[in-house]
Amino acid sequence: MKTWRGAFLVVAGLWLGLAGTALAAAPKWDELTTGQQAVLETVRDRWDTLPETQRENLLRGVQRWEQMTPEAREVARARLDRWRALDPSQRELILKRREEFRNLPPEQRQRIRQRYDQLRTLPPEERRRIRQRFQQLRNQPGGIEKACPGTMDQRLDCLGVPRGR
Repeated sequence: MKTWRGAFLVVAGLWLGLAGTALAAAPKWDELTTGQQAVLETVRDRWDTLPETQRENLLRGVQRWEQMTPEAREVARARLDRWRALDPSQRELILKRREEFRNLPPEQRQRIRQRYDQLRTLPPEERRRIRQRFQQLRNQPGGIEKACPGTMDQRLDCLGVPRGR
């Protein structure tokens, strides 16, 4: 049970900036509800020494967690397990790509989202072909960045993801 809580805290950190509501000043550990304390148990010993912004972000994560359906929690747990299974260099690369995406102009982000949405609508065999190409390129020396240099859009082209209809 505690393993998913620890993983939850990692993902909660990734969710920084995604929450829309601001919280009042982050409370001390003793001021948290029993439910909040249960979810945040893995940081109990250092909660009061964490920076206020980090405590606020973790509390926003707890709020989202409490509002999830049981099915959504299972999906989140599976994602957290996958995240925890990554080695530090893989995590760093994912965070780097996330930051790269966030720094794109809104029109480019929208275009890339549309291409990923289109990818999801492709027939299973086409998605499988693209996934296999991605795996092959990712496993080569230098990874996908060397095999498919350039922007995210250019990487999608390199992988064979079709452009808009």
